[in-house]
Amino acid sequence: MLEKGNFINNRYEIISRVGAGGMSDVYKAKDHKLNRNVAIKVLKKEFSKDKNFVSKFRVEAQSAASLIHPNIVNVYDVGEDEGLYYIVMELIEGITLKSYIEKKKKLSARETISIAIQIANGIECAHNNQIVHRDIKPQNIMISREGKVKVTDFGIARAASSNTMSGTAMGSVHYISPEQAGGKYVDEKSDIYSLGITMFEMITGTVPFDGESTVSIALKHIQGNVPSVREYVSDVPVSLEKIILKCTRNKVDRRYPKISLLIADLKRALAEPNVDFVQLEEVKSGTVPVMITDEEIKKIKKESGEIVDPDIENDIDEDSMNPKMEKFITVGGVVAGIVALVIVAVILTWVLSDTSVKLPRGEAAQQETIDPKKAKVPNVMGRSADEAEKMLNEQNIGFEYDSNYVYSDAYPRDTVVSQSVTPGTIVDKNSTIKLTISKGAEKIQIPSGIIGSKADDGVKKLDALGLKTEISYEYSDRTIGMVISCSPGEKASVFRSDVIKLVVSRGREKSEEKVYTIPSLVGLKQSKAQAKIASSGFSVGEVKEEYNDKVEKGAVIRQTVKAGGKAPQGLSIGLVVSKGSESEEKYKATYTFALEDLHDSDGTPITEGVVQVTLDGNMQKIDPMYSDVSNWPGDYEINLVSNKKGKAQVELFVNGKSVKKDTVKLK
Repeated sequence: MLEKGNFINNRYEIISRVGAGGMSDVYKAKDHKLNRNVAIKVLKKEFSKDKNFVSKFRVEAQSAASLIHPNIVNVYDVGEDEGLYYIVMELIEGITLKSYIEKKKKLSARETISIAIQIANGIECAHNNQIVHRDIKPQNIMISREGKVKVTDFGIARAASSNTMSGTAMGSVHYISPEQAGGKYVDEKSDIYSLGITMFEMITGTVPFDGESTVSIALKHIQGNVPSVREYVSDVPVSLEKIILKCTRNKVDRRYPKISLLIADLKRALAEPNVDFVQLEEVKSGTVPVMITDEEIKKIKKESGEIVDPDIENDIDEDSMNPKMEKFITVGGVVAGIVALVIVAVILTWVLSDTSVKLPRGEAAQQETIDPKKAKVPNVMGRSADEAEKMLNEQNIGFEYDSNYVYSDAYPRDTVVSQSVTPGTIVDKNSTIKLTISKGAEKIQIPSGIIGSKADDGVKKLDALGLKTEISYEYSDRTIGMVISCSPGEKASVFRSDVIKLVVSRGREKSEEKVYTIPSLVGLKQSKAQAKIASSGFSVGEVKEEYNDKVEKGAVIRQTVKAGGKAPQGLSIGLVVSKGSESEEKYKATYTFALEDLHDSDGTPITEGVVQVTLDGNMQKIDPMYSDVSNWPGDYEINLVSNKKGKAQVELFVNGKSVKKDTVKLK
């Protein structure tokens, strides 16, 4: 795996790893030749010696590089550096459509159509170039911060031709077309099917087919038609409902024959959502049995042999965009899956026909009955204001917004930061609770006077505002050590998480001047980092310390001068060193709450409710297993943390009511 500061072909400097796939890793990097950030997909070392994998990797690059479209991630470069095979791509600052759906739960009809049009436009460009993507899914769709939708990862794309494109059936099994799952002929209509499944997930928040194994899911695609989204969302416009049905027909000839016709219908649906203009052949939605003959089984075994399910995995937050290969499923597994389904059907028929067999009543039936005049307060924290309103209205609970919105790094803009009544509390219907809404992360203005100041002074100014800095050096007529430029510029508004890049003068260029490579110090112990600075021809600058949960105590979190560049002898390099986790520096104690403590003032056992613990009035971190009383498996031993040493009062609350108080000694 490449590390921060490594260079590829003396041009691309690795900044960070942003994702991992089955065959490759993806990095954010700086292109020093064109002075821009890019994404680099690097083939993993274990595959670089395998001619088959290298060939697939190059095919991906060739397929994608020929496509230039606003809704497709651009490929800039492809190459090899000392056995390292890589593809350089456009860096999309944003999230995958999959993450966006998970965040919003489900999208509106208008948003679904708008996103689908952009995806389809990108697919149309590929189809016009005789390229079938073959792995359309929300994980391979990026949404930029500006709302631009882009199709990425042509890792299993193949140029379309008149020849059968069966081969190995590939694609994520939740979105795979029936013909692709069966190892049959795959053309443009396979991408239309997968886009239809993607639209289904956007509007409903779920995929139409799921199961305990990839075999069972693949069989559902092969044997049945996708149900109507109206079964999940009752008010979906008829135009969108029928568009999705037409895209996801089990029979290829019942789908849209070309993506351009789908785009035309999507655009009309945007303007006339409730007009019934999509023509469908009458086919029952839901599962329709399909007989698979011995000849077809032999053909599938001969031509495909396997189904691949490359589900994506993200390394950091929401920016990964590259799928990883998972396990292979043989045709024998498919046959076994069919047999298993038959057995399950027989058992289920027997169970349903035998009136002596009692089926579970479900979670809702097991819940405690609540007085019809009362309601349980839902947890709306982290929900959008609209979602919170809907959830409270469903419980007949009134609400009002706190007039003072608050900045929050944890909660996105227009989401609920806090609620005045603890979730799980039973209240009278029509009671009013107050919701505090997030203004999003606070922006900080870069002060003026950075440019032209000494580097140390500029860094101190920015450090006082809680902003991180990164310094690089360039030749200049300006005084050595003076800040030449600041990016973002002075008076620009930035987030606290942004890094301010300062370019500092190293004086005029002298041909006889010796320059040295700035070492990478991040992760090294302070003593080793300082020794490395000295041995590289530089001097140790200011050393600061700060708490960090991820970097061990005494190790370097970051350096003030960027690694990998060149600078003259004597340059001062500052360090920021970890003090370890802040909690490690605090005073601690443990306390056990017994199950016997869970009684209200009347002595009635408390069997459900939200748990909170305070220490001298300060909220403590709760183990998720014990956050709800109904989940307690036994007594609860909690770790208490405080800034103060000595005695303190610990207090247990359930649904906001005090249940037990006691004294502990912190040391």
